[in-house]
Amino acid sequence: MILKELFHFNDYLHKQILDGQTEINGLTFDSRFVRQGFIFFAFPGTNTDGHLFIADAVARGASVIVYSDPNISFPAHWRVSWIRVDDVRKTMAQAAARFYEHPSREMRLFGVTGTNGKTSTCFFLRNILEENGSACGLMTTPKNIIGPDIYEAINTTEESLQLQANLRMMLDKGIRQAVLEVSSHGLALGRVEGLFFDAAVFTNVVAEHLEFHKSFEHYFSSKKKLIEMVEQNNQKSYPRLAVINGDDENCRKIAAGSHLPLLTFGLKPDNDVTALEIEYFIDRTKMIIKTPWGKEAAQLFLPGYHMVYNALAAAATASYFGIAIEKIVQALQTTRHVPGRWEVVDAGQDFMVIVDFAHNWHGLENTLSFIKTVVPGKVITVFGCGGERDRNKRPMMGQTVARWSDVCIVTSDNPRHEDPRQTAEDAMHGIHQCKKEIPVVSQIILDRREAIAYAFSLARSGDVVFLAGKGPERYQVYHDKIIRHND
Repeated sequence: MILKELFHFNDYLHKQILDGQTEINGLTFDSRFVRQGFIFFAFPGTNTDGHLFIADAVARGASVIVYSDPNISFPAHWRVSWIRVDDVRKTMAQAAARFYEHPSREMRLFGVTGTNGKTSTCFFLRNILEENGSACGLMTTPKNIIGPDIYEAINTTEESLQLQANLRMMLDKGIRQAVLEVSSHGLALGRVEGLFFDAAVFTNVVAEHLEFHKSFEHYFSSKKKLIEMVEQNNQKSYPRLAVINGDDENCRKIAAGSHLPLLTFGLKPDNDVTALEIEYFIDRTKMIIKTPWGKEAAQLFLPGYHMVYNALAAAATASYFGIAIEKIVQALQTTRHVPGRWEVVDAGQDFMVIVDFAHNWHGLENTLSFIKTVVPGKVITVFGCGGERDRNKRPMMGQTVARWSDVCIVTSDNPRHEDPRQTAEDAMHGIHQCKKEIPVVSQIILDRREAIAYAFSLARSGDVVFLAGKGPERYQVYHDKIIRHND
């Protein structure tokens, strides 16, 4: 593809284009991956600023630099085109869509967002779509699945270059539908700009990532962008749809005023898709799924109240697109593993060990309240609070864990550049508040491996050790070091 096909030059006031016919061989925002004929997009990131690597990108053969810093100047001897823009990420997303020839225009694209439950809902929905006989791609927090190929994901929602490349690979393999987990960061930072979504699924919306969004209003408006993107997608023949958790007030607010067809799911009887005669067990849930198109008995082997909601979200979406309730139930029953979500570890011990990604008060409330209800023995929870993340939620996490656990062991969870002792003490404030009302044992053990070992030493037959927060992650982040760790 040539340069002038990627950019409308008249849209940019500040530019130097040496040759609009320049052949573009690739796009990247990492100077280490620049090759001859590449476009390098420079923008500030979490840990560094891409503008610092412009010279390196030029030395490696970049043909074009897209940047935003007005203080950057280009030496006369650099034979490179450049474009200065206000929003590099948005420009990069638009260029990526053109470079990969707008793959989402040629496929049905489901976007799933919410505070908790996104990943499980994505796995449920993909399995239903595949059970119906059509291959389906998947892009989520733990992994991306493109036909037989499985790739680890870097972010919940990848940068636009990777998203568009993945969708193009899917099309090249004959895959014409995909389920995409869409984070608030992905929406706020424009990573999903240029994608044509056919359905927006909202699992729930509670305050989260306020260290990034600064306010719930910004978080809320970022989430709402997904439904707006579906509304703006009028270039495809697929039906469009919004699916929301009808039991969640914020989800209802997000959908208010939308002209899209709307389906609600939840446990209240006024929802379009709901569950009846629910029976909860520690290893499964039995229920009847009721939709406007029929009802069917089902079993989920990923247990818990929250998993019922996730399954209903997927069932509602699939039902609207014409998939029979029998196939929906079959797919839900065969979904027995979502990486890092309710992963039971059985090494022959006489107590239960569960590894789960629950990493905020809402997720901890959902999982621990369920465990406490169905387990006869003690609940021993190991958890930590992420460093350099919203400090205000740490006492809430501690209070939630204490409310539903017999033993709380506070440890580290990606401290980053923050003192892990501080993150633990913040959580302990919430635990101490709960101790005023109910008896609970608590301790800080900052070494996560030692904390887990101590939890095991306390456990007896019939108890549950719940390892919260890390899920499928295989590392701990201390300062600038990544240390291998897997719960």
